[in-house]
Amino acid sequence: MYTKQERMMQMTFTKLPKAITAEELLSTPLPPVKWIIPGLLPAGLALFAGPSKAGKSWLTLWLCLQVAQGKPVWGREIESRTVLYLSLEDTLNRLQDRLFRLVGSEDTSERLILQTECPGIGQGLEEQITSFLYNHSDTGLVVIDTLQKVRSCDKSGSMYASDYKDVSALKSLADKYGICILLIHHLRKQAASDPFDQISGSNGLMGAADTTWVMQRKRTSKNADIILTGRDLDRRTLYLHEENCIWLLDEEETAEEQRLKAVPEYLWKVAEYVEQAGKWQGTATELLSAVGVDGVLPHMLTRKIVEHFDTVFTPKGIRYETHRTSQTRLLKFSRSGNDADDANDADIDITQLSGWDISKIASQASLASSAKPWRGKYGA
Repeated sequence: MYTKQERMMQMTFTKLPKAITAEELLSTPLPPVKWIIPGLLPAGLALFAGPSKAGKSWLTLWLCLQVAQGKPVWGREIESRTVLYLSLEDTLNRLQDRLFRLVGSEDTSERLILQTECPGIGQGLEEQITSFLYNHSDTGLVVIDTLQKVRSCDKSGSMYASDYKDVSALKSLADKYGICILLIHHLRKQAASDPFDQISGSNGLMGAADTTWVMQRKRTSKNADIILTGRDLDRRTLYLHEENCIWLLDEEETAEEQRLKAVPEYLWKVAEYVEQAGKWQGTATELLSAVGVDGVLPHMLTRKIVEHFDTVFTPKGIRYETHRTSQTRLLKFSRSGNDADDANDADIDITQLSGWDISKIASQASLASSAKPWRGKYGA
């Protein structure tokens, strides 16, 4: 269901057929992405997972209040919409207590509707939501807290197939009526290098969702991070702190900003030095001395050069090669097109290497150097 304003807006767009040529698609104006929270939560199916007792329900109830009242969320202006909050692990007494603490003496909106019971997926939930949308055509957000309470008990197939089937049923409903259905879920206790791999269940849950939020918080800590990704938004991280039961935004970083932030400051200095010099060769110790960097071990410099090469050096057109002698490892930097005899060098271009055997390469480099000396300012 859409608001009157959204229905009028959609009348200006052509209804697309199920199959369309690329030329027709490029020639057809389409409605923009509908945002419940601009840049963070679009219409469609969203998954919000976090540790048990981490404050997900408090944060979710506050979000519902903000959307229902049309109040800003983390610096973003939003449109007031009716919200259905299915708080399936709480009682009305508990919800009332939370509302008192969240709103204080402020007026609350009648556009937030709370419910503590509902049928499961495939057992009447979809029909109940459809009926609610029919009676509240301005609905923008439906929250199901938690997903586990409404999941089907289908054991006939794989866990992935079952998870994907359940979530897809709700996604179809969200897409049909142009709303956001937000599923609150848990993380597994096992740690993972990728936070999204901690989501309990199979990859089918995240695979069917349009947007995924993962909350990370240590027990009793006042701080938490929310990592977001989705089909309509770039990956980013929100850094929050809790104050009077409300999660406030301290900082927001995109994936690109996080990538740049991970680069040590001394590496930018090295790249700037090489860029100005045009070409340079020598040991890591000599390079650190030339740039004026203290407190960094030579082997750490060479590792960070490799780790952040594409971020720091490639945009400046800097090439990097390394050559192992019997006594030390020599580094060679050059700007693209500066060395006419680069193609004749027996050096190893580490930007082309993946999963290499250090001992084997060092041996090959030694043989190459004995056959053809590597000459330069610091050559052996």
